[in-house]
Amino acid sequence: MTGSSFIRSSVPLPPRVYEGDEYFCRFKPRIHRETRLADAGSWQCQVDFLESSTEARADADRNKDVSSYAVGCINPIVGNFTALCACEALPERLALTTYMVEYAYIHDDVIEYSANKDKSKLVEANTQLMEGLTMETKGGTGSKDQVKRRQLQAKMVMELMEIDKEQAQECLRLWKEMSNVFVEIRDMKFTVMNDYLKFRVVDAGCPWTMSLLCFSMDFTLTDDETQQMRAITSAAYDAWVLVNDYFSWEKEWKNHEANDSEGVIANAVWLYMKWKSVGASEAKKMLKKEIIAREEQYVQLKNDFVASGAATEKTEQWLVLLDLVTAGNFAWSMTTARYRLGGEDVYPLLRREVPKSSRSGVTDSLGSPISKNAERLADKIDRVIGDRKYLDLNYRDEHPSQQDTTSDRKPKHRDNTTSRKSKPGKKWQLYQYEDTVLEPYEYITSLPSKGVRNAMIDGLETWYNVPEESLAAIRDIIGLLHNASLMLDDIQDNSCLRRGMPATHVIFGVNQTMNAANLLLFRALKAAEKLSAVASNIMIERIIEAHIGQGLDLYWTHHTDIPSEEEYFTMVDGKTGGLFILLAELMRSEATRHKDLDASLLMKLTGRFFQARDDYKNLDCDEYAQQKGFADDIGEGKISLPLIYAVKSDSSHRGRLMSILQQRKICNDVSHEVRKVAVDAIKASGGLDFAKKTAIGLQKAIGETLSAYEDKVGEKNWLLRLALKRLEMEA
Repeated sequence: MTGSSFIRSSVPLPPRVYEGDEYFCRFKPRIHRETRLADAGSWQCQVDFLESSTEARADADRNKDVSSYAVGCINPIVGNFTALCACEALPERLALTTYMVEYAYIHDDVIEYSANKDKSKLVEANTQLMEGLTMETKGGTGSKDQVKRRQLQAKMVMELMEIDKEQAQECLRLWKEMSNVFVEIRDMKFTVMNDYLKFRVVDAGCPWTMSLLCFSMDFTLTDDETQQMRAITSAAYDAWVLVNDYFSWEKEWKNHEANDSEGVIANAVWLYMKWKSVGASEAKKMLKKEIIAREEQYVQLKNDFVASGAATEKTEQWLVLLDLVTAGNFAWSMTTARYRLGGEDVYPLLRREVPKSSRSGVTDSLGSPISKNAERLADKIDRVIGDRKYLDLNYRDEHPSQQDTTSDRKPKHRDNTTSRKSKPGKKWQLYQYEDTVLEPYEYITSLPSKGVRNAMIDGLETWYNVPEESLAAIRDIIGLLHNASLMLDDIQDNSCLRRGMPATHVIFGVNQTMNAANLLLFRALKAAEKLSAVASNIMIERIIEAHIGQGLDLYWTHHTDIPSEEEYFTMVDGKTGGLFILLAELMRSEATRHKDLDASLLMKLTGRFFQARDDYKNLDCDEYAQQKGFADDIGEGKISLPLIYAVKSDSSHRGRLMSILQQRKICNDVSHEVRKVAVDAIKASGGLDFAKKTAIGLQKAIGETLSAYEDKVGEKNWLLRLALKRLEMEA
């Protein structure tokens, strides 16, 4: 699943600004290129709100020493909340979207920091904050301040309606629903987490937020698609609100103490404290486990849905959007001064440095579109905020669609019946088409895989303890190179099947597949930039050796040249063993411990075993026959280990086998009957027995080498042992 055809307005958030022990989210955030418009929209809302109400100014003055009061979307560490969560918003809708989210945060603060905590007063304040955010016809009452407040509210409603009436109505409906729950939840008693989440998801505004983000992108699902996504979306929402509870706890507890510890706190930490009779620290640990579990549940539901093959282009995009919001919400919640006491906060500086509207100028401000006001404010805010270190327009993640966590992906087919229409002023960028170019890659990664190389990386990690970012880069590099080699192998070997399915070039053609494979090689080289210079040099050397090894294999096939066993394994060391050796060398170069442990011999033996085992099974394994066709190596004319032994031996079958290889070049294929004759000849000459014996010998050598490494390290490597056990051949 990619869903990245709509990834056009955002760039990856540089990992340096958010990664650390606190960031235990599996997804990577992105941020809108025009985040300055989001900041301007946020600040415009703050200014308009304060200028439209004497009471609001009084509240601000009363709470001026409360660090988290009136801290909204703007975050100097990772960027604006809306720029992170609505990172693919249409630029012309970004300021309006942010303005409305900022207003929601102001709404929260007015209730949370109210001087009068009487429920009737809170309900009254809540009503005043929301009364103008509706299309219902009713007469307004109250002071001039209240009229101005409703004018501000009506402005938001009208700007929404003028852009998209249907989406606006849904957004406003959900906003009202959120507002109704906001006060009620503080009087409710919960005994199980799921009951709490049903209300907390609405209270935290998850459905409203998503409707607003969809508005910002001009994105909609059909009713059927919405229903299909319901369980997955709900699981994502659960994780979001628990993340909010996790990071906002200290702020909410401090506010609770300031109110003489009266009432309850709508926070999962509070619930765990009551349910489990534990302190806040232990309750937060419990909540962290719950967040991870909820995120896992979301991922599993998503994976199951994608694997079912029921995904449409829109539902795929919806899943990516959920991933983006999950990551953006996490990074923002973790760093915002709204939750983090004493955190870095730019709002006080903005209040000092950015001139407010004059009292008489409020009407003028409310009379022009929010986007226009934002454009006027953006330059002033830029001068105050300065360099946005979290916005690096030159930084490119190697996976624009990296939010994908599915392991059994289905290929996505583009609907070519819909023509692309150029829009006035639309800027098209070459990289937005990368997803289209890499459809062959998406296809091959959707096919079943044993995951041997990843298992090896896991095993070596127990020795080398590679930093998280480097480890991710190495996995990426190995995966890209492996899949590129498979696509090219199938073309060069004229193989029509891969893992029991049509080979990539059979679906996409030779030219597209070759181009995609070449692009993967360059993406791997780009990914290596995240590693040390030593690692990059190692990788280049191994890629060269892999091509030499592959070239030798092709040369022998083309010329029907039979190498010696020693020459054959030299070729294997470059071709099959190259990636195993490369992953070990890359991990060692990035290791934080046991850096003196050279695992390249173990990986070299593993590559040789893998190839000898493959050569044997290709000619004598029903499973292989189902996946690649019967005796596929004979059909390709491949000079494999059993064939080398059979031809090199003084067997009466030598001439028959050489003739079959020559005839294959003339006919460009070998019939099933002739393949059977070849396999029988190889068996009769002892070739299959030799290949099996060689593979088992290598298997034993691997075990001995692994034991020697374990002795040196001083502990067993169970991950490597298990990975190798899964490949084991019976004697």
